[in-house]
Amino acid sequence: MIELIDLRKVFRTPTGTIAALDGISLTVPDGEIHGIVGPSGAGKSTLIRCLTLLERPTSGSVLIDGTDMAALPARQLRQGRQRIGMVFQAGNLFDSRNALNNVAYPLVVTGTKKSAARARAQELLDLVGLGDRADSYPAQLSGGQRQRVGIARALAGNPSVLLCDEPSSALDWATTRQVLEVIKRVNQAIGITVLIITHEMAVVRQVCDSVSLLAKGKIEQRGPLGEVVTDYGSQLARDLIPLATAPVGAARAQLEVSFSSADFSIREVLRLLADLGSDTAIETGTIETLAGQRVGRFQIDVDQDSRERVVAQLQAAGLHVATPEAPPDLLADQGEEAQP
Repeated sequence: MIELIDLRKVFRTPTGTIAALDGISLTVPDGEIHGIVGPSGAGKSTLIRCLTLLERPTSGSVLIDGTDMAALPARQLRQGRQRIGMVFQAGNLFDSRNALNNVAYPLVVTGTKKSAARARAQELLDLVGLGDRADSYPAQLSGGQRQRVGIARALAGNPSVLLCDEPSSALDWATTRQVLEVIKRVNQAIGITVLIITHEMAVVRQVCDSVSLLAKGKIEQRGPLGEVVTDYGSQLARDLIPLATAPVGAARAQLEVSFSSADFSIREVLRLLADLGSDTAIETGTIETLAGQRVGRFQIDVDQDSRERVVAQLQAAGLHVATPEAPPDLLADQGEEAQP
């Protein structure tokens, strides 16, 4: 289990202090896959460095399986870090070592017998679907395969927590799906707790059980995926269920209609929209299956004179209706994170 308690990291600059992390509190239960999303500058890189204690927090606690890593002296911290497996953006493999020896390396340097380390490495390569590529060097592997070797290496020491720092940022979507499927399979096979730092909502939609939105060093919103996506109108729900941009005429109005299968079937929603009359049209929409339920958003185009009637009719039916106001994109670039 991962537990962060009032975590703060303050950097001093010539012009004053900057709080890169400003009171982060978060619990990720055993066996859960949790995503942390946010723009550049939100504090994601600082957070993962504090989680691994590459940066000492200014204050607060970082608990892994109940042990406060931030309170450990250097020698015990080295041992404590063995509870954490780390998957980097680009794999970070040794070019001079084949896949088997890359995975075995963390075990060898901690004193495991070479034969046992190689046997464990082969077992992990089998787990990530690369058992037949043990003799291949990084240059002979695709980007997705290198990332899967990185996942296997992160698991070598039997950690209880797997941290993934933008694991798909350098991959195309087809390869990303394969890597995420491996992470999910590993999570289900050995029950490891996974924390994924990402700016890609597609990653959260495919693999995460819960999600947090980090902005300006604070968690703005968090919760199980099924609850977050039905917090209609919130920025995180909008980003998870995005709509394509639709044109609108000068004499027309736009409305957003949101729903989940917990309350309505798609057939019921379409019937309700059809009953609005010929002066209303669906301009764009999206439907996703997340956390075991189907959630959707439609943008409808209505005549200005009919707007109040349409809103009242849809709200009376129990649908969530809002005017798209182009809210600020919390995943937009906010600049580089502060550094000491």
